[in-house]
Amino acid sequence: MLYEDKIREGMSVEVVVREGEYEGRYRTKIEELGKRIISIGVPIADGQFVPLREGTSLEIFFNDEHTAYSFVSQIIRRISVPIPTFIIEYPTKIVKVQRRRFVRVQVFKHFKYLVIDKDGVSEEKTALMNDISGGGLRFQAQEYLEPKTLLMLKLSLGDNKLDIPALVIRSEKEEDTDNYIISTSFKDISEKTRDKIIGYVFDIQRDMIRKGLV
Repeated sequence: MLYEDKIREGMSVEVVVREGEYEGRYRTKIEELGKRIISIGVPIADGQFVPLREGTSLEIFFNDEHTAYSFVSQIIRRISVPIPTFIIEYPTKIVKVQRRRFVRVQVFKHFKYLVIDKDGVSEEKTALMNDISGGGLRFQAQEYLEPKTLLMLKLSLGDNKLDIPALVIRSEKEEDTDNYIISTSFKDISEKTRDKIIGYVFDIQRDMIRKGLV
């Protein structure tokens, strides 16, 4: 299955360059879709456009509410105006990403969140975090939240205080209580923010190892 119906204009993607001077991971978005080509915005790193060359091989990662996907491509043309873009080859194959991209650890601490909908933003609500990874958060709440509900999570992770947008993936009733277990996926966060979250996860892992808990 090609999964080409999963690609859409305006969606956020992660561009991975595996070798060369500009090896790394970059965030950008799809500008236009054609039958044989895709136009993506030139990624920005440290306030500068990343000057990848024509012919550079790329891995493109993207996701919907439930699944991550990837495909390989290469830059076939660079365009400077009206906005800097790369023209890349349309994929011949798109695959589901089967591996777990982020380590998840248990964390039990309270935090605040806001519900964002067509009527505006709710008052701050309190929830109990259950676990966290670089890709999302699971927590206990006193209300049912519909899948695809947009939240703003107000997290204190070590020395970092972060406001992180997230989408609700699942909302399940907890047995013997009036609480719900809410699973979320972080939405359109920067790699800098994700690195802070992953760093926090690694700190917890190291502390657990030091205490002999894992």
